[in-house]
Amino acid sequence: MAVHSKKLWFILLYCAAIVRTDETVTSQQASESVSVRQEDINTNTVALFERLFQLKRSEQKDAVQRILAIKSVEKQNKLLKLVITKIMEVLLQSRVNLESSGYLPGSGFPITESLRDALSSMIENTAFMGDLVLYLPDATKAFLKDNEWNTIFKWSLSLCQEAVFLSNNTKKMLHLVAQELNLIEREPGYFNPYAAANQRKPVDLPEIPQKKKVKKKISKGPSLSGARLKSEL
Repeated sequence: MAVHSKKLWFILLYCAAIVRTDETVTSQQASESVSVRQEDINTNTVALFERLFQLKRSEQKDAVQRILAIKSVEKQNKLLKLVITKIMEVLLQSRVNLESSGYLPGSGFPITESLRDALSSMIENTAFMGDLVLYLPDATKAFLKDNEWNTIFKWSLSLCQEAVFLSNNTKKMLHLVAQELNLIEREPGYFNPYAAANQRKPVDLPEIPQKKKVKKKISKGPSLSGARLKSEL
């Protein structure tokens, strides 16, 4: 296998690990919440979720940079499709679990472990997909044109925006994603430098007309030529 292919395979495995729900962590969440009082469970689990979510976000941003570093557009799109496919699988399963449980958008962080897992997984993968939309807008939006993926992501994005326990920074990022996808009206100052239409192109400067050189008339002094010499004598 070529070195470049190995690199792509490594990035794919790295992204897949980020998308996957970590069952060890969620079990630890459950065990830590047992020792606290019932009325404190929601507060503690939200705080723990936020810490783990920030760690996951750091990994996701690193994964996006790895994808951006791929020079070949064809290979980048191929990897992007595999990553988005996995993200959508997780979002779809999370949607099934959340809707079957009767969870309502805007509700607090759930106490039930299985429901917490589904919600956490959905939020993490929505944020990851949001990064891809913002940093690779043209390539990513091509995969979201009038299909099931588009429907799933709109649903997860809407649910995350209604979550009362997400930080302001996360909500601002999701707000930018909604603008990029034209799900809401773009604000006057909105600008995505990663969009192909906004990439800086060299500007052809107008040619400056060059001034014509004016030959200066040099007044001649006494000449040594025979004709002039005779007239001056």
